[in-house]
Amino acid sequence: MKNGTRKKRRFAPGFLRRLNMVLLVLLLGSVLLLYAYRREAERTVSKISQIYLQEMTRQLLVQFKANLDSQFAQIVTISNYLEETELEDEEDLRRFLYQVQQENEFTQAAVISDSGMAYAVDQTFPAISKITNLDRLLSGKERMISFNETIWDTDMLLLGLPIREKSFAGEHLTAIVVGIETSIIDQKLALGKEGADSYSNIISRDGSFIVTNTYAEASRYGASFFSTLNRQAKFDNGYSLEELKEQIARGESVMLSLWLGGRHDYYYFAPLAETDWYVCTSMSYSTVNSQVSSLSQFMMAMSVCVLVFILSIILVFFLLHRKNERKNNQLLQEEKAKAEAASQAKGDFLSQMSHEIRTPLNGILGMVELGWNNTADPERMKNCLEKIRFSAQHLLSLVNDVLDMSKIESGKIELHNDPFDFGRLLKSLMVVFYTQTRKKEIAFEIVLSGKMEEELTGDSLRLNQILTNLLSNALKFTPQGGSITLEVKEQKRDGEKIWIEFSVRDSGCGIAKENLERIFQPFEQENAGVTRKYGGTGLGLPITKHFVELMGGKISVESQVDFGSCFKAELPFGYTEQAAVIPEPGCRRRVLVLNQHTGIQAHMVFLLEQEGFAVESAVSADQAVAMTESVYKSAGSYAFCLIRWNFPGLRELVTRLRSAAGEAGVRIVLCGYDRDELDDSLRRTEADGILIRPAFHSDLRQLLEELEFGVSEEPLSAPALVFQGKHVLIAEDNEINMEIATGLLESAGAEVSSTYDGQEAVRRFADSPEGYYDLILMDMQMPRLDGCSASMTIRGMDRADAESVLIFAMTANALEEDARKCLESGMNAHIGKPFSLEDIIRTYQDLSSGR
Repeated sequence: MKNGTRKKRRFAPGFLRRLNMVLLVLLLGSVLLLYAYRREAERTVSKISQIYLQEMTRQLLVQFKANLDSQFAQIVTISNYLEETELEDEEDLRRFLYQVQQENEFTQAAVISDSGMAYAVDQTFPAISKITNLDRLLSGKERMISFNETIWDTDMLLLGLPIREKSFAGEHLTAIVVGIETSIIDQKLALGKEGADSYSNIISRDGSFIVTNTYAEASRYGASFFSTLNRQAKFDNGYSLEELKEQIARGESVMLSLWLGGRHDYYYFAPLAETDWYVCTSMSYSTVNSQVSSLSQFMMAMSVCVLVFILSIILVFFLLHRKNERKNNQLLQEEKAKAEAASQAKGDFLSQMSHEIRTPLNGILGMVELGWNNTADPERMKNCLEKIRFSAQHLLSLVNDVLDMSKIESGKIELHNDPFDFGRLLKSLMVVFYTQTRKKEIAFEIVLSGKMEEELTGDSLRLNQILTNLLSNALKFTPQGGSITLEVKEQKRDGEKIWIEFSVRDSGCGIAKENLERIFQPFEQENAGVTRKYGGTGLGLPITKHFVELMGGKISVESQVDFGSCFKAELPFGYTEQAAVIPEPGCRRRVLVLNQHTGIQAHMVFLLEQEGFAVESAVSADQAVAMTESVYKSAGSYAFCLIRWNFPGLRELVTRLRSAAGEAGVRIVLCGYDRDELDDSLRRTEADGILIRPAFHSDLRQLLEELEFGVSEEPLSAPALVFQGKHVLIAEDNEINMEIATGLLESAGAEVSSTYDGQEAVRRFADSPEGYYDLILMDMQMPRLDGCSASMTIRGMDRADAESVLIFAMTANALEEDARKCLESGMNAHIGKPFSLEDIIRTYQDLSSGR
């Protein structure tokens, strides 16, 4: 306790001294701050007062001048009216002046003659001694503004204006003078009212009041403003009455501060133009100080608000920056993860592609070696070649997928908007996939719904690729015994566009819901197990999706694991509205349709009805036979009976139908997808005709023509005859490709000349007789001279066949710009490698027929 006491006594005095020093400093600081604030407030009040009074006075001067100009404008109007008025005597003149006073609210009005006589409403008198500077007015030099002249009562503002001389009573009237009471001027100028913050007076330079504001403090002490100030005023800040008089005498504007009648006021003096008068405006110091204090408090509050607002904005921006920074970091992490995933996916893709490419390559090399070892066995050799061909086609499809994806990512895919045969495209798809599905024991159907245009406008190549990818995908994942259906139906027509929905439905393994979006990403499949089990590049669906969107359509998928999938592509095409089929008289013949597939049967019924037939349908053999008997008994007959080619007990059914038709007979038409199958069934059942599905109106008309007039079989020209006697020049630097091309063309009857570079090809053509070569096959990349340059050189030669000889590019440069470059160099066509003899023959025949 003692130690604590000693410590307390020891530190207390120092602590108190420091505390007192702090308080003293705070007190002095507060006093200095208050003194500085008061001085600054006084300066601010004075400055604000000066600005405020200056502005008020300026507005009052403008208003006073505008009022005077308005009065003088009225006088000008009066003078013009006077000039046009006929005055017979003074009575006419007085009536005129009385009318002027009443209409213009003048207190007095008079006209002055050149002799100085004034003619007023109630009297006529000499004005020479009553108006100062009357001679200047009568001389027409300037207008006059005066106050308290003796011509009329006091407190009168006098305005005079020269006019054109007008003869009257032997004299010439030369001026008009009007009088206006100063109280009226006070009302019009609104110099101030009781309780106002400021007041204004108009004084002369000697201090006399011209227009007096009765509410102003200075006007309460006499008729002279200077006398009032001399007796009652106390000036601030070094101002004095003598200094004020001197500044006013010099015509200067003056600002001063003084005490008058117990009021502390600011005064501002400013001269009135065209007069010797001043406008004097006053305002209370307390009013300004109160306003300044309020303004200071307002500014301080505003400053605090602005500061808080700025700090809030800074805080908000800081928080947003932190949020964006976190978001950007998250996005960077996500992009990094995506990049790593993409890198991993491409790595997996390359690994998978290595396996996928090596598999058919191994098949090709293995079958080559196996065939080499069995050259003495033709059947074994043929089997090896068939497997080599299959492996090569599989390898080509893999390469095409990768090239298509590369073109998509580089933006080099272009659409071609050309007319095409829609029915032919669907039939070619059926030919390709029907054989594959039959080998795999999968049921495959193409079902058309409703009206379908045979000729459309669009990119048939991309449509074929879309449907091929979807059907290939379905074929890959559908097991033996499953089913695949391609359903085609019109969705809507929009102007010149028709929207068609293509649905590819399969009964395969299906896709998990969480993987539905993933399957459209490049280089990815549903999972690694799918890749190992089914193979593929993982590019088919991404390519399909891109083509669909590029054509302006959309693609969707519905799937359920173990129950299959359904891919739907909705695409727009151009079309030409075809004229409606008008059946000929008597064409309403009866037709019987027998098919187990309700969708196919419905479309066949629709087509036949469009062609003008009365269509009846059956779903069983017994029903079809009973209907045929019933028609025969009613003395009728069916024009023909359309039956599915693989209907159970087909041969027996055909016999029963013909028996039921009796003497009327019935023609039997088999419908199906494969011509070989239909021809075989036709021979076995001795039917009358076949119809290949998917069927359109043109197919039905061809069938009717064949049933009516029979089929005229024309022998097809063998490929070997196409180039018989033709001379072909091949420029190719690869020996194997040269051997293949030469062998294929020689097998078609051509006489082939070969060279391994473009320059030699040019020389061979130049040395040949005109018209010798019918076709030149030109590789693009060759030594010494490339194919495009060689073609341009040949086209530029001065010989008759330089422009007409057919030149085809036969190259592995298969991109769109490569084909365009070939055509621009003068070539007629572009054939990509690997090529087939059919590609060369088809292109040659198309160009030869149009040449």
